[in-house]
Amino acid sequence: MTTKSFYFSQVADLRIEGVGIHASYSVNLIISDENTSEGKKITVSATGKSNAAKAAGSGNLLFWCKVKNMLDGKTYILERKKGEHWAVGIDDIVIGNTSFFISPAASRNAALEIEAGYFYDSGYTGTVPPIPASFKRVINLTPFQG
Repeated sequence: MTTKSFYFSQVADLRIEGVGIHASYSVNLIISDENTSEGKKITVSATGKSNAAKAAGSGNLLFWCKVKNMLDGKTYILERKKGEHWAVGIDDIVIGNTSFFISPAASRNAALEIEAGYFYDSGYTGTVPPIPASFKRVINLTPFQG
C-alpha cells in the first residue's frame, strides 16, 4: 500500500465584515492506493482549514470535496460517516473520505481531479462561499508495481 499526502492552498476573499482576505483556505488530502485482486483500491480522505470564522467572530465553515476518477468520469463525494474517528490538528475541520476501485489494466494512466471549497455559515443569515468558491487540481497516481 502506498500513502501520499497532498496540501493545497487557495487565496480567497469573503465579503463579510472583518474577514476579507482571511477567507483563504487550505485542504490536506491523504490518498492511499492498495493493490488487491479486484484492482487498485483508492482511498481519499481530507481535512480543511481557514481563519474565516475566527476573523468574522462567529459562524461555521462547511468544507466539501469531490474526487473525479479521470479514467471513467465517476465522481465521488467525500463525507464523514457515522462511527468514524479522525486524528486532526487543532484548527483542522474533517471533510470526509471515500473509496473506490480502478481496474489493473487502466491503472497506468490513473489520475484524480480534486475539487474542494467551503461555505461560511453565519447561523442566522445563511451561507456564502468565498471568492473563488473552489479550486481544482489533478493528481496522477502511481502505476501498479510488479
